[in-house]
Amino acid sequence: MLLGKSRSYEIIEYRRKICDAIIDSSKLIQLLGKENSDDPESDMLFHCVYPHEFVPETIDETKRYINFEISATIDPRNNVYKDLAVYFFILSHKDVIRYSEHGTDYLWYDKVVCELDNIFSEHDVLGIGGTLQLVSNTPYSPQHKFKGRLLKFIVKDFNNGLRYGK
Repeated sequence: MLLGKSRSYEIIEYRRKICDAIIDSSKLIQLLGKENSDDPESDMLFHCVYPHEFVPETIDETKRYINFEISATIDPRNNVYKDLAVYFFILSHKDVIRYSEHGTDYLWYDKVVCELDNIFSEHDVLGIGGTLQLVSNTPYSPQHKFKGRLLKFIVKDFNNGLRYGK
């Protein structure tokens, strides 16, 4: 989908593709408790899946979130993106961290990490000719009532070249 001529439109496209991959995952839909939804996209986007880092300011519910952000630098020699990274901020209110499945208890965010790894690792989800590689998985605690994981994926063999450039 061609949105405009600015290089920055590529980031918008990548965000959309990541959102689509999350919403297309029946496992993530289940982990977010939306498996009975008639419209998972509208029930999930900007409710429990945010295309930016999000931490609730007021805590009136015990919820779980999958959020992400994109980082890229532009190579000034040829005006193309390089060093593209996707960060996932997976967080859960401490009262709903425990997740039970088939009689076994897990940390909810560990199950989400496994599914994100399955979806994004070694796949060209962004459509840019390079596969994503998980390079870090660290604890994430943006405030005292939330715990989770921070994932960083990088694009291997990024060869997108100039798509929109000015």
